Amino acid sequence: MTSDISCIQVVDNYFNYFTEIEEHYQRRRGTILLLSTLDWALIETWKNAGIPREAVLRGIDDAFDKYDRHPTKSKKVNSLTYCSQ
Repeated sequence: MTSDISCIQVVDNYFNYFTEIEEHYQRRRGTILLLSTLDWALIETWKNAGIPREAVLRGIDDAFDKYDRHPTKSKKVNSLTYCSQ
């Protein structure tokens, strides 16, 4: 029974990582933009590399803060890839 609970926690933590990053990105963008397949793959790369969720969320904030200081009409924050640059 204990192994079943720990397995559920691992799966829950795995999905929480993805969901929290997706929701944070959507809040910062101000729209409910569905993430692309490439964005999901990027999140999985971060997860597999052991990058803490908090570091990813800070990176998203940094990208949006930087964009907000110098917005342009030709270049928008329209994917997580932009945030990873």
